[in-house]
Amino acid sequence: MKSLLSEAGYILDSETNVWSRSNYDGIAYSDGDEVEQRIAQVVDTATDLSVLSSELRSHCTDWPTKYHLSGVRANILRPFECSLQGDILEIGAGCGAITRYLGECGAEVLALEGSPRRAAIARSRTRHMSNVTVTADKFDQFQIDQQFDVITLIGVLEYANLFGADDASALTMLERVRSLLKPNGQLIIAIENQLGLKYFAGAPEDHIGQPMYGIEGRYQSDQPQTFGRKFLVDMIRQAGFAGSQFLTPFPDYKLPVCIITEEGLNNPEFDAAELACQSITKDAQLPPNTLFSLERTLPVIFLNGLAVDLANSFLIVASNHAENNFKSGVLAYYFSTDRKAAYCKETVFVQPGDSNILVKRRLLSAITNSESLMSANLLFRQPQDLVYTRGQTLYRQFIGIVTRQGWRIEEILAYFSKYREIILALVDSEDESYSAQLQDLVLPGDYLDAIPANIILTDNGKAIYIDREWCAVQGVTFDYLLFRAITSLMGGISAFAEPQDPALAIRENLLMAVMRGMGFLPTEEDFSRYLQMESELGVFSSGVKSRIFSTWLPNASLPGCGNSSSIKALEIKLERTEIAKSVAEEFAFERLTEIHRLQAQLVATETAKAYAETLAIDRLGELQQLQHQLKQTSNQLERTNNQLDIIYASIGYKLLKLLKLAPDRRDPNV
Repeated sequence: MKSLLSEAGYILDSETNVWSRSNYDGIAYSDGDEVEQRIAQVVDTATDLSVLSSELRSHCTDWPTKYHLSGVRANILRPFECSLQGDILEIGAGCGAITRYLGECGAEVLALEGSPRRAAIARSRTRHMSNVTVTADKFDQFQIDQQFDVITLIGVLEYANLFGADDASALTMLERVRSLLKPNGQLIIAIENQLGLKYFAGAPEDHIGQPMYGIEGRYQSDQPQTFGRKFLVDMIRQAGFAGSQFLTPFPDYKLPVCIITEEGLNNPEFDAAELACQSITKDAQLPPNTLFSLERTLPVIFLNGLAVDLANSFLIVASNHAENNFKSGVLAYYFSTDRKAAYCKETVFVQPGDSNILVKRRLLSAITNSESLMSANLLFRQPQDLVYTRGQTLYRQFIGIVTRQGWRIEEILAYFSKYREIILALVDSEDESYSAQLQDLVLPGDYLDAIPANIILTDNGKAIYIDREWCAVQGVTFDYLLFRAITSLMGGISAFAEPQDPALAIRENLLMAVMRGMGFLPTEEDFSRYLQMESELGVFSSGVKSRIFSTWLPNASLPGCGNSSSIKALEIKLERTEIAKSVAEEFAFERLTEIHRLQAQLVATETAKAYAETLAIDRLGELQQLQHQLKQTSNQLERTNNQLDIIYASIGYKLLKLLKLAPDRRDPNV
């Protein structure tokens, strides 16, 4: 392949090990300098570059890093693992997430990427793989004298408008791809559905970022453009392919958790909607509030045969021959790959002939050290194959309650009472012992993951506990299992309806209402214990030390209740405020009447006071006048007394003279 590139005029850059033409300046497509430089730094310094690398997973902290580094990306091609052999052309390699997987499959891979910087990152991601060659070039200018067994267009076809020169760029790209395929080769396409259900629910169009943009067909000629199923079928046929088959990845093709085949969608014995529903909240790009419940809508969509037409994304296999392009008997795949490599698994639902549906499970990595399956407190049990059980999970029953307007706490408590009875009945049926007191109940260790999503109720009412992978060495207390059950349900539903009591729309309020209703009064120490155990499980299962369950967002609203619950709560507060206002006004009126009465009394008192002061002044004046008159009278009386004293003295003298007793005035002694 390298010699063919050299003959076609490509030159190997000794620094990046990327092939390109002289003076190739790349395309104007990027996630931003900061993001791509950060990803390049992570890849360049990583020691474990494998698809399931825990080292790379530890750097998945935002959407770009998840998209470029997460091992979940490779799930989109895992159904084709056996056919990913020979010569493979990957168009649009990006930063090498899919390139790495193709290289690990053992094929001779030529990865084509228009951005030189991304091509360098893809080469760094595969730097130890001699079977991988990375080329930086535009697809419409790419030239090589070779045909391929497999060509992939993973998230590429929608960008044809940006790099094509005609009005039918996507069709031109498909025609060119077909010419590069060997006669028995196949093309694998992954692309968003223009009419995906989540876009009807209000999710923004992935490339433009505006809600309803694709649904309303507002694409411009110089923008990325997605298509509906019928349009794609016709365009693939028009490009010259003899046949195509559609698979449906959920939640979408970017980070797929499950992939359902057409055979699985059409099998009446298989509940494909259950797998699809449990993947909804794993969509990293799903908006916090949707216009309707996707979990309630999907089963209706599936029942009416519209699962492919309204899938969020398509996974398409096209070939130059009309034969069926996919494995017969395979109904669906479910992948658990956001884990430590030793625990990553693939679950395949198959129905060979007319026999029962089988659930076949296998680990994706060979376990070389049994100690990697356990820690001091936790244990991982290797999955076993089993017969498929049709029924409804307790998870789906919970959806039926909380997606109905006005749901009540009494319904929730009845649900969890049933859950408790099922758990105890399962333990009893397995002859396991446990404490009789619920508050002190310790369940067997393999009940660690006995959450509602893992309990199926068959049509005859029998409960079956599936997926017993994780085990607590010391057993599981029922209060902790109840905490796990509640939080898993709150995190596994995309949109709750408004509860009758708006307070229940807050996560902590709902959890505490259930815990108390079930007879538990968890303390801060209890919550610390729950969170510590969740953290241990997260680190143990993922192999990433940063997977600490440090918070369960107690003050956050339930999904779908954020805005409306706040509005409802404000309406209730407003109503209460109006009532308080009315009471306050009535009270104020009563006080005002009392004030008016007191003011009237005060005025009367002031008038009386003024009259009394006037009267007192008058009386004081009269008193002062009387005092003056009395003083004058007293003075006059004193003068009169003095006069009387003189008169009395004169009369006495005269009397004495008459009596010859009066002394002679001429006597000097008189």
